Amino acid sequence: TKGCPRTAIPEVELYYHRSRMRTIGIIFLSLCALLTGCSTYNTVTVSISDASGDPVQGASVHASPMYFYNPTPNNYIIVGPYDIMEPFPAKGAAGITDESGLVSLEIVTQSPLELHVLADGHLPWKGQIAITKQGDVEIFFYPTQSKLQVSSVSETQN
Repeated sequence: TKGCPRTAIPEVELYYHRSRMRTIGIIFLSLCALLTGCSTYNTVTVSISDASGDPVQGASVHASPMYFYNPTPNNYIIVGPYDIMEPFPAKGAAGITDESGLVSLEIVTQSPLELHVLADGHLPWKGQIAITKQGDVEIFFYPTQSKLQVSSVSETQN
């Protein structure tokens, strides 16, 4: 343009910094964020009591993520036999109830987890635990003969 001094940044500086492309750094950071996964965990307090409502001390409580996996011994192009089909699976949580029948677990918020409770003198309890989008804790039980009562004492904590 005639009469206007050129004060803009040269085009070369938009893509290069100290003779290196800025795009490579951005791609690398994006890949790192993608590969590390984006799982969010919250603390949930679970209460275990017997049929009469008395707390069960020493019960073992396990929350395990549910995965999509290849349930066959066949090897496919990108999935091997019995491989988990999630690149970065969530971690589970476990704990032992205290004298009040309470245990705190760090559980993932994106999907439900299998919940298992084992206590001396009681049949095993099985179900699912999940955190809703509203932050509520939902516990569902599978039909069993267990008389254990499993519930959430508090809402999630961030």
